[in-house]
Amino acid sequence: MIVMDCQFCTEFTARESTTRIITETAGGWVLLPTIGSLTPGYCLFMPLEHLDAAADVTPAALAGVTEETEQMRTLIQARYGPVILAEHGPRDCELGASCCSHCHLHLIPVPDPDAITAAYEKTGGPGRRLTSMTGLSAAADGSYLYLSPRPGEHYYWPSASFARQFVRRVCADQLGIGDFYDWRDHPFTENRDRTFAELTTDLHLADAA
Repeated sequence: MIVMDCQFCTEFTARESTTRIITETAGGWVLLPTIGSLTPGYCLFMPLEHLDAAADVTPAALAGVTEETEQMRTLIQARYGPVILAEHGPRDCELGASCCSHCHLHLIPVPDPDAITAAYEKTGGPGRRLTSMTGLSAAADGSYLYLSPRPGEHYYWPSASFARQFVRRVCADQLGIGDFYDWRDHPFTENRDRTFAELTTDLHLADAA
C-alpha cells in the first residue's frame, strides 16, 4: 500500500532514482541514513509498504523483521559502537510521540545505552519488559514507545507521557547537542552522507569477503 501524502512512500516509489537506501532486505525493508542524523551511523529501518507501526506487522512476519533489524544493528555497531533501537509507534493515525505515520525504527549509536533507558523511565516509569520486538503485536493497544538499548533487552511504554521526537531529544542531550534534536531544523547532512558512504562500503566489503 502507498499513501500519497507520505514523504517516505513518495521517496520509495521513485527509489530507482534515490541514493539514500543503503540496503534492502528480502522482506521488503530498507536501511537508510536519516535526515537529522545527530551522529554518524544514525539510520532508519523501515518497510517499503506503508504501515503505521511495527506492532501492525503480523506476529509471524515480525519475527523476520526482528532478525533483520538485529542484522542492521550489528552492521552499524561494528563501525560506530553501541546502538539503541527505538520506535514511536502510532496506531490508527494517533501520532503520539511520533511525527510520521510511516513505520520507522531508529538505530542510533550512543555513548551510554543505559542512560537512554533511564531517561525513558524518568518520563514514563518502568517500561513493560518484552521478550523481543515480536511482543509488540500483543502489547500495543494504542500509540506507544519501544526501546531496545541492546540486543536481548526490550521495553514498551504507552506514549501519553512522552514528547514528540522523544528518542531524538534524549540522544541529542547525551551527545551534548540538546538544542539540535529537531530534524526539520537541523538536517545534519554531513553526518547523513558520511553514514551512507561508510555503511555502503562496509556492506560491499562484507559481500566480497
